[in-house]
Amino acid sequence: MKKLRKNKNTEENTKPLAELVYNKAIREEIEERIKDRYLKRIEYLVGANNELMKELEQYERVSMQERV
Repeated sequence: MKKLRKNKNTEENTKPLAELVYNKAIREEIEERIKDRYLKRIEYLVGANNELMKELEQYERVSMQERV
């Protein structure tokens, strides 16, 4: 049975690659969290804006009816 010897050069070459892969995965996870957070906030603000627009339109209709 052969003993597997670790090649020092191979370890030195793969360590930076592993770090890059890890860092990329962390970066993608952070980006996804931020994107989710901001998308939820944008959806909330759009919904609030739509509600305000409906109230404004209703107020304008009532105001126009009172003028007539």
